[in-house]
Amino acid sequence: MAACAVLALGVVALVAAQSQPARAASVGEFTMTPGSGTLSDTQPIAGSVGLPGACPDVTIEDLNWNNFLNLYVVKADGTEAPALRGVGNGAPYDQATETVSLAAADNPGLAVSDLATVITGDGTYELRLYCVDNQSLDKPTEDWVPGNPYWSQKITVTGDNWVVGEGATATGVSLTTTATTPEPGQEITLTATVAPAQAAGKVTFKDGATTLGEATAADGKAEFRTSTLPEGAHQITARFAATNPAEWGASESTPLTVTVQLPRTELLDATGERLADNPELDRGQTVKVVVRGCEPGAKFTMAMDRNDTAFPDATADTNGVVTWPTLTVPADAVEGQSAWDFSPNCAPVTAVAFTVAAPASESPSGDPSASEDPSDDPTDEPTDDPTGDTSGGDTSGTTSGTTGGDTSGGATTGGGDSGTGGTSPQGGLASTGSQIALFSGIGAVVLAAAGFVLVRFGRRNGLLSFGEPRP
Repeated sequence: MAACAVLALGVVALVAAQSQPARAASVGEFTMTPGSGTLSDTQPIAGSVGLPGACPDVTIEDLNWNNFLNLYVVKADGTEAPALRGVGNGAPYDQATETVSLAAADNPGLAVSDLATVITGDGTYELRLYCVDNQSLDKPTEDWVPGNPYWSQKITVTGDNWVVGEGATATGVSLTTTATTPEPGQEITLTATVAPAQAAGKVTFKDGATTLGEATAADGKAEFRTSTLPEGAHQITARFAATNPAEWGASESTPLTVTVQLPRTELLDATGERLADNPELDRGQTVKVVVRGCEPGAKFTMAMDRNDTAFPDATADTNGVVTWPTLTVPADAVEGQSAWDFSPNCAPVTAVAFTVAAPASESPSGDPSASEDPSDDPTDEPTDDPTGDTSGGDTSGTTSGTTGGDTSGGATTGGGDSGTGGTSPQGGLASTGSQIALFSGIGAVVLAAAGFVLVRFGRRNGLLSFGEPRP
């Protein structure tokens, strides 16, 4: 009886296992055209798809599963989130279909989902394409469609871009320009740097939604030149698209602001030629000063840095441009860095810098220097005294030092042949060395005696001990 019971339980378990609903499974791979896109677009996944087979041929009264498709993205936790609901272009899908348009215009009632909360970072994501019912647009259950099949595809996401395929190498692109504040009509060069440098493809340069042009990336660089940007601020981006999207991912640079505007300040010379920034001006030179971006109709005063000269006022025109037609550098201007200081300020411009040139030299080129003595009196007057001692003192050359502490007796006075002018007030180096040696010797004797006494005292009082001598 026990054996029969065990056998019966086994049969029940087998039947139960066979009756469990089968999980949904991929029955093939669908194709996507184009093979890349941008997640921030209004419809992130667009273009068309190709079906490798037919939807399930199941019809229950007016319910069927071969007239509509839904596209899902598999999230990181394994759950599915809809990307497109209600694709019906070219239905019924009772056979393999090469092209099914995903465009909203070809699919009335198409629901497009924002994928920002679904695709949360770079990586590979699975897409699943299901045949859904024609009434609620829901995926079939095992009860209605055995196997609950779907077609799959994978995309690789890098930043805001996605590309069909798994394991495409991510890329990055950065953007620089030769000038961020060019003047109208000034040509600038936009340079996109693509990493890795071996990624092959093209870079599209865009001004907001407007395409400026494109260039092929070579050794990680792509350049584009333009001089047609109108006045105002522009958000320029560079988008890299690989020649082989399955090998290299797409990428986009962060926006680079380029503001086209006339210069905020100008200095012009008397001929009307524009001077360079912080030019060097001579005293007495007249220039024209133009400042832009000021409050229209405002009155401005002018002063010069480190100078008290009074200059005329000026008023800004209706475009906020204030002009001083003639400003002359004063004759008493201080040499070096200076500026035309106007008030009030036209933020962020507060002054127009320039440098006051050094005055021309007033001395003729043949003038002797001040260090030269023009007199006929020679500086080294000869003497009849053969010793060279002009003091009239003893010429015997004695070194006895009889002058005591009087430094005049031992100082160098003439440098005579006898050498008396080289003696020192203390008896010379030899005498000094002898005294040092004497005191050093006495000090050494005292230290040796003190050491001997300390050793004897230590041994006698048990403070020092020595081991037995070695055999």
